[in-house]
Amino acid sequence: MIGNHRTTIIASHFVVVIVVMMTVGLSKGPEMEPEELVTRHLNAIGDTETREGIQSRIVRGVGRFEVVVGGAGQLEGAASILSQGNKLRLSIDFNHLNYSAERITFDGEECYVGNIEPGVRSQLGNFFYQYDDLIKEGLLGGVLSTAWPLANIEDRGPKLDYRGLKKINDLELLELRYRMKKGGRDFTINLYFDPQTFYHIASIYKLRISARMGRSPEASARQRETRLTLEEWFDDFQTRQGLELPSRWTIRFTIEGNRGTSVAKWDMAFDRALHNMSINPQLFVLE
Repeated sequence: MIGNHRTTIIASHFVVVIVVMMTVGLSKGPEMEPEELVTRHLNAIGDTETREGIQSRIVRGVGRFEVVVGGAGQLEGAASILSQGNKLRLSIDFNHLNYSAERITFDGEECYVGNIEPGVRSQLGNFFYQYDDLIKEGLLGGVLSTAWPLANIEDRGPKLDYRGLKKINDLELLELRYRMKKGGRDFTINLYFDPQTFYHIASIYKLRISARMGRSPEASARQRETRLTLEEWFDDFQTRQGLELPSRWTIRFTIEGNRGTSVAKWDMAFDRALHNMSINPQLFVLE
């Protein structure tokens, strides 16, 4: 009886060890090289022939702006993304006295950011005006843009680091650290993918800016570093002419610094997507 009892205990411990090992393995996510994750992601969008046959894309819908922290206000207007090759144009027309429209474009060489009123840019616009490498790299808009860099890894040449499963906003997602070959400054760029579908779910960009020197030691001690966090979230994937594309795109921009914390977001819902339409090159330039 004693021997049988001991055997039962050992067997139970063995089962526990196996369960723990399985749990740890699942928490880390599937083992793979970054290139395999990229391949699975691209195949989730559509087959190679269909993807490579797309030269331009136009998506249209409705955009909504909201101040979440640090103020109040909501606006709504027509939204669109135009892309051709590595060119991009994001437009949201609010037609408001203090926020006429959001316009961010890239013509393949230069980025342009429109004013929301004479001489004034939005927080989002000012961010991309200062840090346009994210647009030039093709990251903004994810797979909604033909400039999406993961579809052109050979030319972009980024350094990729697959980091397994991470819990982000209560979601278990596969994390891919992205480092630009050129530019990017001190940004931390993480891309997140659904572990089952391999859809691109989110991009999170973080930047820390050192505190400024004050006019006195006491003033310097009161200064805080500024933390900028830009998040892109993609949802409601639908089949559009043979490609799986998100119909919801949310941009969330957080600033933490001496003046406290401010959070604003831009929600876009797209109900139309057209491929290989002719796009006037002048639309990628803001006068």
